[in-house]
Amino acid sequence: DTLPLSSEDLSFALGKEGATRKKLARSSGCILEYVGQVAYMVGERAERQRARDYITWLLQQRTGPVFIDISKRTDATGVDVPTELTGILKGSTLRDVEYETDTFCFLEGDV
Repeated sequence: DTLPLSSEDLSFALGKEGATRKKLARSSGCILEYVGQVAYMVGERAERQRARDYITWLLQQRTGPVFIDISKRTDATGVDVPTELTGILKGSTLRDVEYETDTFCFLEGDV
């Protein structure tokens, strides 16, 4: 599967030293590479779909709040976080959780 990306989206989806690309690949279970301005996803259908969804959610964060219906997803778990603690989770703490658990995490909504 392929997904064309703008230069701004590519930079965001790649991350510093490819960290975001690697995180998306690990969490989706598929091979994810960028050639030019195209994301190439290789793996089982479900893995490719997860990668596409995760990239889409990641890019949505650039322009505003993200809301995901996870009620029918087997790859997602919602965790209620009190508003006063969301600042603690932003940045390195959330990235540490992702790295240690091979997951893609984000705060839903306008936080």
